[in-house]
Amino acid sequence: MMTSSLYIYTPAHLLPARLPFLLNRKLQPEVACQEVLLEKLDFEQLGDCAAQLQEHGLSTTLHAPFSGFNAGSSKRGARNASLKIADQSLQLAEKLRARRVVFHPGLTYGATGKKLDVWLQNNLLFWPEFLARAAEINCIICIENIHETTPDIFVDLLTAINSPQMGHVFDIGHWNMFATGKLLDWLNATAPYLKHLHLHDNHGEQDEHLPIGQGYVPFSTLFNWLKTTDISPTITLENHNLPDTELSLQVIRQHLPKV
Repeated sequence: MMTSSLYIYTPAHLLPARLPFLLNRKLQPEVACQEVLLEKLDFEQLGDCAAQLQEHGLSTTLHAPFSGFNAGSSKRGARNASLKIADQSLQLAEKLRARRVVFHPGLTYGATGKKLDVWLQNNLLFWPEFLARAAEINCIICIENIHETTPDIFVDLLTAINSPQMGHVFDIGHWNMFATGKLLDWLNATAPYLKHLHLHDNHGEQDEHLPIGQGYVPFSTLFNWLKTTDISPTITLENHNLPDTELSLQVIRQHLPKV
């Protein structure tokens, strides 16, 4: 039976304002760094928020910026930009005492063959220094699926990295839009590396981030799988407003009451 931890999407620049709500409801934030540049965030203030959460037995996860990030790029400029983003993200993760740090893969839609091989080799060179830092601050770096049609590239990467500090974050909304295989095939293939989940719904064409149950994502299959597996990934409800989050919370309480 799953005994996981639940988080809700919270834009980084809004964390201080939403802290009373989170504390009152005993909810944990996934601090998302997409809307405001890392350079414009007050790391000390965010760290103070995390300390207050920790005093109430609550923790955080961090979603690193994805704009301009590609750990698999061969271009010097893109690589340097990605190194800076990863460095700053790990600094913020330390301030937040984050359990997970989510990064996008940076792969272009439809990448195949040699492009995947190059991406994989560049990732193997990119991550070791950050995995060492993740170990020091007791967090796990998680690579999220975006456009990928199968889990193969993630299995290849995580098998080659072979580190307890790196895993897969499975975004079921992205899977519903781009994957070509069955949900259970993806889950079973990535199970040894599955550390985190992003849950939101859509109708298969746009990244709508709807409440669970309002689109075509087969959540019953996921929930049944989680109930019968011995892994315990953390979970983020990735709805982008609080009313939608409330609706997803109701579904989670019904189907995964132990989360």
